[in-house]
Amino acid sequence: MTSSTASKWLRVNKKMPCPICGKTDWCLLTADGTAAICARVQSDKVAGNKGAGWVHKLSADPNPSFTRAPIIPDHSDESPRATVDERDLIYNMLLSELSLVDSHRENLRRRGLTDEQIADLNYKTLPSTGDGRLTALRKLVSAGLDMTGVPGFYVECGDVKLWGSSGILIPIRDLDSRIQAMQVRADNVNEGGKYRWISSSGKHLGCGSGSPIHVSHPEYYKSELWITEGALKSDIAAIKLNKCMLAVAGVGNWAGIIPIVAKLNPAKVIISYDMDKTDNTAVRNHLDALTNSLLRKGFRTFEADWDATFKGIDDLVKGDE
Repeated sequence: MTSSTASKWLRVNKKMPCPICGKTDWCLLTADGTAAICARVQSDKVAGNKGAGWVHKLSADPNPSFTRAPIIPDHSDESPRATVDERDLIYNMLLSELSLVDSHRENLRRRGLTDEQIADLNYKTLPSTGDGRLTALRKLVSAGLDMTGVPGFYVECGDVKLWGSSGILIPIRDLDSRIQAMQVRADNVNEGGKYRWISSSGKHLGCGSGSPIHVSHPEYYKSELWITEGALKSDIAAIKLNKCMLAVAGVGNWAGIIPIVAKLNPAKVIISYDMDKTDNTAVRNHLDALTNSLLRKGFRTFEADWDATFKGIDDLVKGDE
C-alpha cells in the first residue's frame, strides 16, 4: 500500500470501531490499519500539537483484531518513571491538598457511592489551571518533594507544573493498593475523551504514565477474580459485590492482566466487559483474546452476562439497589 494511502486517516464508526478502546467515535485509523489515534487510551506519543489523542502503532494485519506494538518514546528530555513507592507518595500528597467539589460529589453519589466510600477511594477534584492547582503544587514544592519521574509533573521555565484537564481524579492502584498512576474523568469531553491519563509525556523532565492495570479492593480477594473496563466502574463494582476487580484502560490493554492473575492464581476468573461486546467487533475480539490467553494458562475463565438494559456492571449493581 502506498505511503499516501497509509497516511490517510479515517474516522472510526460502528462498522470500524477503534481497535484500542473499542469505541465508535472520536478516534482515527490509518487506511492501511498500521496506526490509530485513540482519544481515550494514552500511549507515549501525543497526536499533534492540540492533543487530539494518542498515536498507537498497530499490526498491518487487516484482521479487525489488531495487535499493538510497543511504542518507544522519542522525547530525549523526559525523565525515567519513578518507582511505585515514590509515585504513591507524591500522588497521596497531591490528593491531600485537593478537595472534591459538590458537582463531582453528586456525580459519584448518582453512581451509587456513599460519602464514606468516596472518601475511602480518595477521589478528588483536579482544578483547572489556576489558583487551585498552583496552591497544591506550591505545597508539594515547599515540602521539598521531588516530582521528577512522576507522570503528570514536568518543569517549564523553572517551575513545576502539573498536566491534566479539570475533572475527577481517580487513583490507579496496584495489588498493594499503592497509587501507581492517575486518571481524570474530564469535565469537558470534547477536548479528547472522557477518561484521560495524568501524563507529562513529551514535556521537559516529564514522564508518561503507561496504561497500568487498576486493582480495586485487593483486600476482598479470596479465590475469585473479576475483570472489567475502567477504574471508576471497577471501584464501584468491587464495593457493591465485595469482590477484587481488575480494570483495563481500554479493551485492547489486557496484556497486563496476565501477570497479575498468575501471581494471585485464582480458582476462577470472571470477565465482566460492557454489553456492547454483543455488537462491537473490536470489543468482542479483545475479550476473546483475553479469555483464550487465560484458558491456555490453565485458569478457569468465565464471561459475565446480564440484561443489556444495563450497559456496564456498575449500572447493573446500582440497578439492583
